Amino acid sequence: MVYRMVVRGMLPVCVLALSVGCASFDKAPVLSTPSATTAEVLGVYFSPLAGAAAAIVKAIDASEREVLVQAYGFTHHAIAQALVRAQQRGVAVRVLLDMKTGKSNRDVAEMLEAGHVAVREDGKHAIAHNKVMVIDGTVVITGSFNFTNSAETRNAENTLILKSADLAQIYKNQWAQHWGHGRE
Repeated sequence: MVYRMVVRGMLPVCVLALSVGCASFDKAPVLSTPSATTAEVLGVYFSPLAGAAAAIVKAIDASEREVLVQAYGFTHHAIAQALVRAQQRGVAVRVLLDMKTGKSNRDVAEMLEAGHVAVREDGKHAIAHNKVMVIDGTVVITGSFNFTNSAETRNAENTLILKSADLAQIYKNQWAQHWGHGRE
């Protein structure tokens, strides 16, 4: 079954049943947001052990042009390996990590750098808590799911995979702002 949702503003509140309905927060900050954006829901996952990591790997493996990543915690090797494979087949991959989690993210950061993936750290904020991927300008992966082993196996997490060029552009614009002040 394919779900569709309408996103109004930057912070949708969604209820998923037989259909998806969303209402926006009237006072939410809006940055170049169209009045309404339709997104196809490609996947909804609730951890632990719901297959979110496998779905993320599959989405990365299907990428053709670009994968942009914002990650607070990133220790999941299969996701990192998928990003390296994408880079090796000519996909432009860029990863932005939280600076304060640098020690715990170091193993994956080194794996990515060895695979010639561009990596920066965002230290401008108290924490860079985003968990986002934008793939080929059409797919957005987001939710509470840190790209970590714990998120897949132990934590109560959620992952939402959406297809919408308009929504992807909004996330890409936000990603670019953070990449701009990130440090190598």
